[in-house]
Parts: sequence; structure tokens; C-alpha cells
Amino acid sequence: MTFLKLLAQFGSPHRAFFAPSEKLQSFFRVRKHCEAFLSVRSSYDAEIQRKAIEKKGVWIMTQWDADYPKLLKNITDPPICLFGRGDRQSIDFNADICVGIVGARKNTSYGTYVAEELGKAYAAAGLVIVSGMATGIDIIAHKAAIEKQARTIAVLGTGIDIIYPYENKALYEQIIREYGIIISEYPPGFGTNPGMFVLRNRIIVGISKAIVVVEGGKHSGTLTTARYAAENGRDVYAVPGPITSEMSVGPHILLREGAKVLSDPQELLHDFGLNPPSHSLEKMPADLTEQEKEVYDLLSVRKYTVDEVAKKMSVRISDLLPILSLLEVRGIIGKELDGQFTVRV
Repeated sequence: MTFLKLLAQFGSPHRAFFAPSEKLQSFFRVRKHCEAFLSVRSSYDAEIQRKAIEKKGVWIMTQWDADYPKLLKNITDPPICLFGRGDRQSIDFNADICVGIVGARKNTSYGTYVAEELGKAYAAAGLVIVSGMATGIDIIAHKAAIEKQARTIAVLGTGIDIIYPYENKALYEQIIREYGIIISEYPPGFGTNPGMFVLRNRIIVGISKAIVVVEGGKHSGTLTTARYAAENGRDVYAVPGPITSEMSVGPHILLREGAKVLSDPQELLHDFGLNPPSHSLEKMPADLTEQEKEVYDLLSVRKYTVDEVAKKMSVRISDLLPILSLLEVRGIIGKELDGQFTVRV
């Protein structure tokens, strides 16, 4: 918030950072705050810091970059910048539809099943699954996306290079290597405290078009996340659960407060204007290869161009074209006048 006030006062980060000391004293008012700022300024070299961060395999996205998420920029307290790992080009924040799936850390078997089904359904529909890589529902949602070979975004409440809990190391590395990106508003080596995880949730909300809540207790942080989402104009969906379960209390509270009931994954897809899969597995041609099945699944949900299919499958266009051609010759898929492919049978 101080950063935003500095921007309002001086017009740009550069002008604020190099402002005359007397103007900074007037701005900060508290003498020790101004002294701390001037002390940092005297020894800080942005270019050295940038190179050190990038050397660790971390990229930096600021509010002034064209690919900074527009939705995130419009929340009440957007991060000054995001630090990320993974293929930055694999996610288009301003074109892809991101859905946050959040819930209890101490999930039940019912919550596990629901989170898996939702994650798979939305991944198959081409949505990007967003969560916080925490124990419980978060991890289940990320893994469901990965199982569908779809993209996922893990938002950390720690420095970008700090894996918490550490048993998620394999998942952290798999997301970076294959299926999406890891982001945090904290640079490498940044210390950790409990309040950072609460702040992390506003980023999950900020980059998502909707938030889906799967289980949560009466005083769960998930409720805070959902309410923040509603305050910032996001659609909030809550999955009803058994009335005998403690973990159903949170979603039921949200439903009483006006959240949308999510009793079927397709309801959200309908709300987004996406057609739910109209071709069941029974109708899928039985003699397709694994890659052909993957193409079929994608095009059953909506139309895609060659570039979009290649991006979602993480394959080269040169490798994809023969697959599309063969499916087209067999009449399984067809090409529209606008260049998009769709399922025909």
C-alpha cells in the first residue's frame, strides 16, 4: 500500500526511488521510515538484483509488463510484481480462463473425490487450474490437472524458491517442468511467516475468473478467500457436502451468503459459455491412439486452432499436424472456415 501511495505522489517507481530526500521526508513523515528508505537506496542496485534472481531460474513480471494479469491488477491490493518459475509463455493470463479451486487442508474422502472430478473436468475443458499447492484440496486440484496433461498455476505464500510443505517438492518440480508455472510475490530467499499465506490467497482470487470452494471448516481461511473473491467481483461457487461433516460447514455458510451452488462440474462451464463435453467415452472411436484420444477430448469441449491444440498438449506443431490430418481424413474431426478444429462424430 505504501508503494501505491509513492506512485500516486511521485508518478513512477523511478521518480519515487530517486526523489529528493526532503520530499521523501515530507512523504514518510515518520523520520525512521524515511531513514530506512534512504539507507536502502544508497546501497541497492536493481540491475545486480535482477541478474541474481534470473540466475536462479526465476523470471520477474511487474505491473508495467504487458502480460501482467489484468484481473489481478484490478484487485484492491495487487502485488507490485510476481516472481515465477516455469515456462512464462505457457500461460496467457489475459486470454486463458483461470479457475481457482480451494478448500480444506484436512479434507475428507468426499472432498478428495470432488476436487479430483472438478480438476479433471475443468482441465479437460481447457481451463487453467489455480491453487496454493498446500496440503489437502490444493494438491488434489493441481494433480488432477496434471493427470489430464493440462496447465496449472501454483501460487506460493513463501519465497519463490521455498517449497512448503517440503513433501510437495516433486509436484513443484513437475509443474515447472511440464504443466504450468509457480508464482509468488516474494523473491528467492524471502523469509516466511504465517501471514504470507493469507496474503497469497488474494493472488489466487486475482488471477481467477471464479473461485470454487471444496470443503472448509467454520473458521477456515477458505471462507476469507471466498469472501474476498466476492468483494472483488469474482464468481464464487460452493460445493454442498454431507450435513454430518465438519468440512461441509464452510461451503454451506457461503451458500447461505449467496455463493452459487455447484452440484455438477458442467454448471460452471455453462456459466462461462463453454459447451460441456457432448461425446462420452462410449462414443469415442475405439481404435484411437493415446495422442488421438487427447486431441479428441480437447475438441469435444470446444473448438481450437492448431496452435492452441499444440500449446495445450505441449507438442510441436510439426508433430501434431499428421495426427490432425489423419483424424480429419477419417471424418472424426473437421476444420471450420475460421481455421478451428472441432469433433464431427
